[in-house]
Amino acid sequence: MDNTKFKNYLHQSLGQVIQPKRLEETIKCCIEIVREQKNSEEEPGTVFFQYLSNVFQFEGIPIFVLQAVTLFVVCLTISGVADIPQNLPVFMPLFVLAVMPILFKSQFYGMSEIEAATRASGAQIMLARLVLAGAANLVCITIILCLEVLLQNSCKELGQMVLYCLVPYLFCMTGMLRLIRLQRKESIPICATIMLGSCACWAVSSKVVPWIYTTSAIGFWVIAFLVFSVFFVNEVLFIVEMRKEGKMYGIIA
Repeated sequence: MDNTKFKNYLHQSLGQVIQPKRLEETIKCCIEIVREQKNSEEEPGTVFFQYLSNVFQFEGIPIFVLQAVTLFVVCLTISGVADIPQNLPVFMPLFVLAVMPILFKSQFYGMSEIEAATRASGAQIMLARLVLAGAANLVCITIILCLEVLLQNSCKELGQMVLYCLVPYLFCMTGMLRLIRLQRKESIPICATIMLGSCACWAVSSKVVPWIYTTSAIGFWVIAFLVFSVFFVNEVLFIVEMRKEGKMYGIIA
C-alpha cells in the first residue's frame, strides 16, 4: 500500500481530514516524551536472591513435596534391597524426574513467550527453579547416603557411594537442561523416557557388569564425574549468561 492509498484509508477511517498543525503538535509531544524517558534514571534491576525468595513462595512447596515423596519411596526400597551401594545409581534419575513438572512448566502450558517478556527474563526464572530443585536434590542425596552408612554400619565405601549418586544425577540433569533448551512439548516425554531408561540401564549394569562397582574401577567413576560436571556447569553458566543479557534460555516455540 503506497502513501496516497494509506492517507485515503486514514481519511475514510477517521471520517475527517488530518490537520497538519495538529499532526506537528502530536509529533512534538512524542519527541518530548521520548527525551524525558531517555534522560530519566534507569529502574534498578531485580536482585536475584530477592527474586529467588519470591519464586520459592510459588514453586518451593511443589518442588519439596515431590522430592519428599520420591525420597520416602527410595528410602523404603533401599531398606529392603541387598547390595545397596551397587543399586544407588538406579534411584538417582527418579529425583531428576521429580523436578520435571516444575522445570518443564513453561513448555507444558505454552508460557515460554510470556516468561521471556517479563522483567526477570525467562533465564532468571529457569535459574531460580534450578537452584531450588538442586537444593532439594542435594538434601535428598545426603539423606540417602546417611541411610546407607547406617545400613552398612561403615563409612569405608562412602566416597564410592557419593560418586554412585552424583554421576547418574549429573548425567540426567544435563540431559534435561539440554531438552529444556529446545523449548518444545515433545521434550517432556523424551526426558521422562531418558530418566526411566537410565534407571533401567543402571539396574542392568549392576548385574551384567558388576566389576565397575569394585574399588579398582573408581577411576572410571571419577572420570565420568568430571566429564558430566563440565557439561552441567557449562549449561548452568549458559543460563547465567542469558540471565545477564535478559534473554530466554533456549528458543521460544
